[in-house]
Amino acid sequence: MNTVTDLADLVLSPKEKARKDMLAAPVRPLNTVPESGQFNVMNGGSTEGKFSEISETPNDFYLNDLYRQLTQLVNSRPCDRPNVQEDEAEEPAATPVFWVSKWVDYSDKYGLGYQLCDNSVGVLFNDSTKLVLDAPGEQVAYIERDNHEHYYTLNEYPEEVSKKMTLLKYFRNYMNEHLLKAGANMARQEGDELARLPCLRTWFRTRSAIVLHMTNGTLQINFFNDHTKLIVCPLMSAATYIDQSRQFRTFKFSGMEKYGCSKDVYTRLRYARTMVERLLTQSSSSKPGALSTVVARSSASVSTSNVLQPPASAHRLQPAPLQ
Repeated sequence: MNTVTDLADLVLSPKEKARKDMLAAPVRPLNTVPESGQFNVMNGGSTEGKFSEISETPNDFYLNDLYRQLTQLVNSRPCDRPNVQEDEAEEPAATPVFWVSKWVDYSDKYGLGYQLCDNSVGVLFNDSTKLVLDAPGEQVAYIERDNHEHYYTLNEYPEEVSKKMTLLKYFRNYMNEHLLKAGANMARQEGDELARLPCLRTWFRTRSAIVLHMTNGTLQINFFNDHTKLIVCPLMSAATYIDQSRQFRTFKFSGMEKYGCSKDVYTRLRYARTMVERLLTQSSSSKPGALSTVVARSSASVSTSNVLQPPASAHRLQPAPLQ
């Protein structure tokens, strides 16, 4: 035990400790986005900083890179190879560190709530602000529209964010009580815990799917009809397909070009390219969900493939109204 470090921690304010805990991972695994920011400690212990606006992360959060990669892969038509060898194209080491395991769309009033595979929880509000609660459920990051971050604890935060914190708690409780976790059988890899937590950058819905784009460049598409999911990562140049039986398989793009892929995977890759193209047309000032071609119902819409067996009213999220 480092006594000096322990004593230093005791004199930190809750907000300073929140910031320290959320940024305390200097080492990053190779399959995550290199993110860091410049942070300032303000008078009175309030902590804030600028979110991910650094040279390593392009302004489009790798969308153009992903579009080029998917276009090359789709144009090669790997599903047409005479002897498809998907096992050869598979690359488990390229499995994403983070994916969305649960979500609730209540954007007709508040925004979209989600849980990541590590059990952290976030909300992308309709005003483009964000709240992210870490997996232990203690530290909170509040990200303004201009990407300034503020760090709090779950029990200590300013009055101006109290209503959004209440909504975050409602979203978290609803998902924990009523939704199963997508990819629950997927083991985390060594080093994954060192990755800086991403948040949902933007999203939209179509008649076929919900499209989720994270700040680490990962794009996830959940298909409504058969409950399959596709997660594509431009940094790893890889795609993870979750089939109807909830089995994970991760393929490198180069491996699919060489060894082929199933038609099921190919049609979803082609759809993903179209969705990336749509995202590239979105203005940075657009409201979250603005690209949707389907309007959310007045009650909450959830990741229905993961629904437990709740009471009849469970599909309707009922948080305290914002005044």
